[in-house]
Amino acid sequence: MSLVYEGRVYKLKYTGKRRKCWGESKHILVIATGSNIRLLATMQTWGMDGTFKVVPQWYQQLFTIHAFVAGKLVPAVYCLCTGKDIGTYGFIFQALINKAAVLGVNLNPQAIICELETALIPTIQGYFLNTRVQGCYFHFCQAVHRKVSELGLKTRYRTEEATRRKIKMLLATSFLPVSEADTGVRLLEAGTRGTLAALFQYFRQEWMTDERLPLWNVYNIGTVGSTEKRLKVITSEQGVMDTLIQQVLSGNATVGDLRRVNKVYTEKQQRVAQYTGEYTNGSRTLEQLLEALMYITRELI
Repeated sequence: MSLVYEGRVYKLKYTGKRRKCWGESKHILVIATGSNIRLLATMQTWGMDGTFKVVPQWYQQLFTIHAFVAGKLVPAVYCLCTGKDIGTYGFIFQALINKAAVLGVNLNPQAIICELETALIPTIQGYFLNTRVQGCYFHFCQAVHRKVSELGLKTRYRTEEATRRKIKMLLATSFLPVSEADTGVRLLEAGTRGTLAALFQYFRQEWMTDERLPLWNVYNIGTVGSTEKRLKVITSEQGVMDTLIQQVLSGNATVGDLRRVNKVYTEKQQRVAQYTGEYTNGSRTLEQLLEALMYITRELI
């Protein structure tokens, strides 16, 4: 196992109890520069994501850690992993924390945005005790759309306007205050039958629990703080990120590539702030807010 840091390769050995958690087939390669670790130390918000499309065949995923710099998503750490379990993520975080200590900086973000992965979230909470974990809006929408397909609603979603509106407005409940999310879901659920009712049953069981609701709800993220400090939840476009990762690994990415923000998604975020503000001041009803936001929600089917 190796850690590549500022162009130098460090061999890392397991000792004591930690060694028992790892088999000989476990390999992790963490790539980060000193300047990027210092960057993470200064940022209040990080993003984390994993992709399986651009990894060498002997690895399972490329796990990346990003910093939100002046409203721009900047990749800071790349990790090639053979697993996606608590031990893997724990080793990555400990390696970064150790290197940060050598550099004389502290890694303690206020918030981390990540996909709603069973192993990742508790590991973050174990290593970054004061950090709030926020689920990734992209992955939330992706999971709901998968359920739409599993229930056989894909054709109705594409051909029936009423079904399409209902599902898109359901996704838009992520922009409501946590205290009002249940009201929004009940408003949309009224009168549903058959497979559409089954979708709402799944949504309540999977996403509306006290533990899960704060993870996918993005109301405070989109409305609190200055523009530069807002989390760019809507700009996490997986296809764009995959392309950028390929460029980085091939050495073809430039500083401009890393700092480019898509104007389309910036405009979408501004619209979210406008609509939620109008709802907060009473000029939009709950139903009107969801109707406006449904045009911003993800299209994955």
